Amino acid sequence: MVYIKDIFKASVCSFCDNIYEYNSLNENKFVKYLQSYLLEEDLQGCLEICTSEIVYDIQNIEKTCDKLYLQSNRHFEIEDIIDDCKNAYLQTIEKDKTIDIKAFVNNLSEIFSKK
Repeated sequence: MVYIKDIFKASVCSFCDNIYEYNSLNENKFVKYLQSYLLEEDLQGCLEICTSEIVYDIQNIEKTCDKLYLQSNRHFEIEDIIDDCKNAYLQTIEKDKTIDIKAFVNNLSEIFSKK
């Protein structure tokens, strides 16, 4: 089980790995990376490494998750959130037509605010 902040951190790490590290837009690879990051013990460290060469304020994740106060202490089962994260990824890539991390985080926030 994972908390909302861990979901966002793992998702951003997966987004950055897939797009910026491996130059891929493939959603299946995104999901593969996401599943591995959700099992990481030091997500904050992973996040710092994944975003180190990208202009993105990782404090935005904290601020965004703090606004999702109904979900802040809720535990999510990993298998229950994979599709939500994948949908946010696809919305960012296909609908919004961007590889901007902030847009991705906003899409995640929009999806998880409805849970």
